[in-house]
Amino acid sequence: MQFLESLKEYGCNVDVGLDRLKGKIDFYKRLISKFPEVIEENECKSLLETQQIEKAIERTHLIKGVTANLSFDSLYTAYTKIVDFLRQGNPQAALDEYLKIEEIQKNLVEHIKNNLS
Repeated sequence: MQFLESLKEYGCNVDVGLDRLKGKIDFYKRLISKFPEVIEENECKSLLETQQIEKAIERTHLIKGVTANLSFDSLYTAYTKIVDFLRQGNPQAALDEYLKIEEIQKNLVEHIKNNLS
């Protein structure tokens, strides 16, 4: 449970995530362990920088869903804004929002890799 508690430092609402999964800690951890792969396979920054809007919407929407399911609230909120900005035709605002969470996302991915490997 110590690992799950440590996720709160990254804006993760572990209690809601566990509640969503009916308290199944091992299942929740298994889903969390897949998060780094999701982020790495759906790299968004370059798409935002090069304004590949359709691909960026697709990938950021996928990450938004994953963060919602895991109750990674800080990232979910940011990805919601990113998707909205992209759909509004404002890729610069989307990139700016991404840059705000880039470091915390990177740190969260590393934390998960280092503690659930």
